[in-house]
Amino acid sequence: MVNIIPRMSVFLVNRVFNTRYRLARMTRKHPRMGRLVKRIAFDGDDMSVVPKSGTARKVVDLNIEIEGAGERNVVPTDLVKQVINRSEKIFIMNFCLCRQSNKCQDYPVGKGCIFIGKGTDRIPPEYGRFATPEEACDYIDECDRLGLVHIIGRNKLDSIWLHTGHHTNLMTICNCCPCCCLWNMVRDIDGGIAGTYRRMAGVEVTVDKDKCIGCGICMERCFVRAITIRDGKCELDDAKCRACGRCSEECPVKAIDLTYDPSVIDSEADRIYNLVNQS
Repeated sequence: MVNIIPRMSVFLVNRVFNTRYRLARMTRKHPRMGRLVKRIAFDGDDMSVVPKSGTARKVVDLNIEIEGAGERNVVPTDLVKQVINRSEKIFIMNFCLCRQSNKCQDYPVGKGCIFIGKGTDRIPPEYGRFATPEEACDYIDECDRLGLVHIIGRNKLDSIWLHTGHHTNLMTICNCCPCCCLWNMVRDIDGGIAGTYRRMAGVEVTVDKDKCIGCGICMERCFVRAITIRDGKCELDDAKCRACGRCSEECPVKAIDLTYDPSVIDSEADRIYNLVNQS
């Protein structure tokens, strides 16, 4: 039987995507609505933002063996690759629904999510292709070079619009741009929903105010509005920050430092891998 729900979902999302901020604000304004939306669309979600590897500095100088990679310096993206290398069913989308719906002009629409788990069997074949772990890891590297940020975990909305069954049957690896990511709405949405989208464990962001020149570039780049300029200096709201690394990458005087503990990558990869039924 043909799964027509994903096709209907694409049609609908393309038309309502740009109302997401208004809908998000409604969940914050009306707590009952926020609880209802969470139960319907976000219940059980667990999504982690993986900082851009080129922006992150290790807290501890360690070499850790990553499965299938031999001994080398660990970077945050290795968390994603660990999960991929342990997976049998990997589906690469040939379009990003968010960028397509937002008519993105700055990042390629053709670089979509990677989905993992037994729910991938129900994704329409014209939406992408099944891939080997090696192909998927190469795809992650390509998305890195394009400036996209990875978000990995269990995302109920994807299991709904793709109609892949229970939300524990599908894992999402988003490759997000700052302008179109659905999770931009985290800055406006109900706190209970926002809490399902978090920074990767072991990652910290700090500001050196002696270096900061108050240019405001970091504030412009922060898509969750965790940064303000106060008295000519950068102020970081640690509770809002998801540590994607864009502010650190763009700071012209390197006043924002993003650090990570590579020793947590193995345990985080295990935790995330076990969020979804793989077979």
